[in-house]
Amino acid sequence: MNMVSQVHAVVLLLSLSIIVFSQSFLPANAAKNLVPDVCRETISYDRCMHALQSDPRAKTASNFMDLAKIALKLGLNNAINSKAYIDGLLEKNHAAPIKKCSFWYEAAVASFRSALAELEEDAMTANYDVKIAGDDAASCENELASGGVKVPSISTRNSDVALYSNIGDVITNKL
Repeated sequence: MNMVSQVHAVVLLLSLSIIVFSQSFLPANAAKNLVPDVCRETISYDRCMHALQSDPRAKTASNFMDLAKIALKLGLNNAINSKAYIDGLLEKNHAAPIKKCSFWYEAAVASFRSALAELEEDAMTANYDVKIAGDDAASCENELASGGVKVPSISTRNSDVALYSNIGDVITNKL
């Protein structure tokens, strides 16, 4: 092999190595853009970013289906914890609006569970179910307001469920 051929071979080998090496970083870079892209379409970019980044898997989600599963599980866990919190409040305060909030949170948990179950088979049904979870939280908030009961900790939880519902809505619309 002459010197020119050797140089061409080295240049070709280096070029291929650079291409292969740089391609290995593309999925990670693309995944980093999923969360901000979704959050830009939600009711609160900052709160969405904080919520999704609470699960380290969200940063590496390579597609909207994976990110949807993460977001819906976060929403489900939030609704389950909120239901338990409200039920704990009921041990001390038996106000009718708080009892109704317990009912609405049971429904929100069921809505997130249903959305997760439907996700891979029927994204439109999952989208509907996740929207209902937000409606359930709004119903709890309406019960508190109409009953003249102010429980800021429940109102905060209602806002959080509304956010997770909105995040789920945005993501499932992309499937």
